[in-house]
Amino acid sequence: MCHPELEPEWDAEKNGLLQFSELTVGSRRLVWWRCAKGHSYRSAVKSRTQGTGCPICAGRIVLPEENSLAAKFPDLLSDWDTEKNSPLLPTQVMPGAHRKVWWRCPKGHSWQASVASRVTSNAGCPFCAGQKVLSGFNDLASLHPRLAVQWDRKKNGALTPEAVSAYSNRRVWWLCDKGHSFCAVITHRVNKGSDCPYCTNRKVLPGFNDLEAKEPVIASQWHPTLNGSLTPQQVTPGSSRKAWWLCENGHAWKSVISSRTGKQRCGCPVCAGRPLSQCTAILAGQPEKPTH
Repeated sequence: MCHPELEPEWDAEKNGLLQFSELTVGSRRLVWWRCAKGHSYRSAVKSRTQGTGCPICAGRIVLPEENSLAAKFPDLLSDWDTEKNSPLLPTQVMPGAHRKVWWRCPKGHSWQASVASRVTSNAGCPFCAGQKVLSGFNDLASLHPRLAVQWDRKKNGALTPEAVSAYSNRRVWWLCDKGHSFCAVITHRVNKGSDCPYCTNRKVLPGFNDLEAKEPVIASQWHPTLNGSLTPQQVTPGSSRKAWWLCENGHAWKSVISSRTGKQRCGCPVCAGRPLSQCTAILAGQPEKPTH
């Protein structure tokens, strides 16, 4: 045979009287070979001449004491669920196998995952990691009962706080103690402590926290035309937005909403003897008072 590089791997002992020189390149006959690492295996002559090597070294055949999961990753053996995987043993599977098997973490949680996923991505128990929900262990109701009370059961339909993880990125509906319904990501409420956006004045709820409801006197000075379509029912008293105002003496000026409602409660600068800037006076349609 014209492949002298294969002759050192010829297993003379197992092939008996058959000689390497008697073989033909295209022969499909199964013969014995022994690789440089001492692995003995059967393979057709043709497949060897086409470049196929030792199946054990290539990870195609399991050798329990050398390339099995048990041999390569002994630290995973404690998670192997012997009862559910029976009769399969960790000495019978390869580390790269995509076969799904059963695992059991130190906390007793049982789950299925491919052997390869545990080896390559170091994936552990999905319940301990919060990737899967286990009622009574990592669900929202068990870990954060205060938030579970605010679960809007009507708007969330069949979805319950016992069926979602406390670490979920899912947006759901909540109902605060004052009856405000709002949408928020579960993990944001857990990790950032975010509460009702209306009670914390992050969002406007007309009739509850808008400027007109909270500061009716200030809202009465809202300029009827210069603010366009924006109304005092659409902003909160603590807003940093600038708006136009009209005092009872007919002076128009622009200032931040919170400056009018805060501790200083700034009023009309003209009535207070402070001149308007030239730009503000022109926009308000008022003559600029000369400064001396």
